[in-house]
Parts: sequence; C-alpha cells; structure tokens
Amino acid sequence: MRTLLRLAPLAIVVFAALGCSTSQDVVVNPSSVGHSFHSAYLVAHGDKSSDVDAAIQRELFRRGITVAAGPEGKQPETSEAIVKYNDDWGWDMAMYLKTLDLQIYDAKSGSLLASAGWKNSAMHGFHGLTTVVSDLITGVLNKLGMR
Repeated sequence: MRTLLRLAPLAIVVFAALGCSTSQDVVVNPSSVGHSFHSAYLVAHGDKSSDVDAAIQRELFRRGITVAAGPEGKQPETSEAIVKYNDDWGWDMAMYLKTLDLQIYDAKSGSLLASAGWKNSAMHGFHGLTTVVSDLITGVLNKLGMR
C-alpha cells in the first residue's frame, strides 16, 4: 500500500504530461522532394477562419513566397502551388485550436506535394495559432528541400 501511495504522484505527473502533448506530422510525396515554388494560392475560408487565412498567408510571405488568396478554383495562372487547410476549434472558457491540417498541391498538375497535420491533446492547451502554422509550414518546406 505504501508503494502505491509513493507512486501515485508519479502516475499523476506522467498522465498529465501525456495528456498535454500535441502531435504533428508532415508527409511529403517522395517524388516532390526538391520541388520548389515561389508563388502560392491559398484557398481561403473567409469569415469562418479569417485568422487562419491570415496566419498562413503571413508565414508563406515571410518565407519569400508570393501569396494570393480567394475561393477554390479562382487561382491565378501564375500560381505554382495551391494551399488548402482544414481547422477545428473548441471552446473551454476560451476558443482553442483542436486540429489544423494543411495540404499543398502543385498548381499545374494538381498532385499533392505535401500534407501536414497538427493535433492538440485530449487535455488540450491554448497553443498560439501563429506558432502552429509556422511549425507546419517549416516542416513542409524543410521536407520539400526548400529551406
């Protein structure tokens, strides 16, 4: 019984640490490694997720990529990549990001170049959108060999 009582605080710490961790995964089409682009078109969600639209545009622009945004299928012919995303938010006394999935397609062929996903933990934290977007885009560009 004493052993169990001594291990209880450790079990709580381990459970809390595992419950608060996030996960991130970046997958690149092997044939896309070395594929670079200098212009992208973001399929914007508008009012529903305008803050996510802006964060992705800012991060790509910060990386020297020219960005245009608008509805799906309206990309300029000069766009080299199309960026799409899905976001899911929750409420717990404040809004928090639950998941963010990002896909980057070749604008000419339509083939998927890379996909990245971020998922908050079951015990969720209030992670900054800018940091999550930066980490995902950094992971994608690194695996494509662009940075």
